[in-house]
Amino acid sequence: MKKTILIYAAYTLPHLGGIEKYVHNLSRELVKHNYEIIIVSTNYTFKKEYSHETDNILYLELPIYHFWTNRYPIIKRNKTYHKIIDILDTHHIDAIIVNTRFHLTSLEGARYGHKRNIPVFLIEHGSQHLTVDNKFFDFLGEIYEHSLTRIVKKYVNQYYGVSLEACKWQKHFNIDSNGVWYNSINDFSKQQTLCKNDKTIHILYAGRILKQKGVQELLDAFLKINKKYPHTMLTIAGDGNLLPYLKENYKNEHIIFTGKLDFSELIKYYDQTDIFVYTPIWPEGLPTSILEAGLMKCATIGSSQGGIKEIIYDQRTGLLINQIDELYDALEKLVADDKLRTTLAENLNKKIKTDFLWTNTAEKVIHDIENYIEKNKQCSS
Repeated sequence: MKKTILIYAAYTLPHLGGIEKYVHNLSRELVKHNYEIIIVSTNYTFKKEYSHETDNILYLELPIYHFWTNRYPIIKRNKTYHKIIDILDTHHIDAIIVNTRFHLTSLEGARYGHKRNIPVFLIEHGSQHLTVDNKFFDFLGEIYEHSLTRIVKKYVNQYYGVSLEACKWQKHFNIDSNGVWYNSINDFSKQQTLCKNDKTIHILYAGRILKQKGVQELLDAFLKINKKYPHTMLTIAGDGNLLPYLKENYKNEHIIFTGKLDFSELIKYYDQTDIFVYTPIWPEGLPTSILEAGLMKCATIGSSQGGIKEIIYDQRTGLLINQIDELYDALEKLVADDKLRTTLAENLNKKIKTDFLWTNTAEKVIHDIENYIEKNKQCSS
């Protein structure tokens, strides 16, 4: 009999974010392994339909209130909510996966599993408290996060992280992690068309355009680099609240702002990129964009934040900076050295294909869930 895994997440694609990509890719890989997958998220666009099926995956979207929709959706327990619960109750669910501790969808999923005696597995995606760049609200946010985590912990059976750093971060909440379910990537490298044939050195950032991502610092460093090396180009791919300001204040013929891109469009930029830069100034779980860039053989610069240092080993699979003001020197080092760029790109590519493909992560997820279920059966018999 085909087993069913229920996955809870605050948002799903096309809402942009690392968790959304993680859920999207993991669920599709689990379907390939003959699992039935149901994903419960939130109806943040407030459309009339609350359920649909795509790629053999059932999507159910919980109703939410009309505020904080793109930051922190709050679930509304109306008729639609109860219809969704009724739909879930018609399925024999073997396991539940909830993503992050601090979204209310995680509490919702964990409680649902606890009430129905279904094992709940929580995935940690971060490695530090969230921030809104306001000390007072950040302080309140930390209190809230700890309070919600204490409640969620009552209903969770096992804990995992998308990186070792994410697992370590769980210790902050007195949680002993059960292991790593790495953020990963599908091997799309065969689509590579090898466009890197001009004399221009192409530099790329891809991700959300937020203050915490270090994008403005990259632009400042690039302007200095471009004066010394006029054959350089910088592309900033993505969208976010900082984008309008950057487009207005960094008008330069050597800088391109693409806005939000579909993945097929983004691959074309990776394909012509010589140097990929992703240097957030706050810790993250395991950034998908670094995995994508490495798979496309881009020499990469990362910051020693969160799970990034589990992919980028300084001078071996890329250049790792500890402070954002080190970015200029790292950029100059790669712009000036063709051989170093090639070596680092090849090494990173091998690392990702060995350790960070979704086929491997999905097998680990299946093994851990099946093992827990089997042990539980033995204990109850």
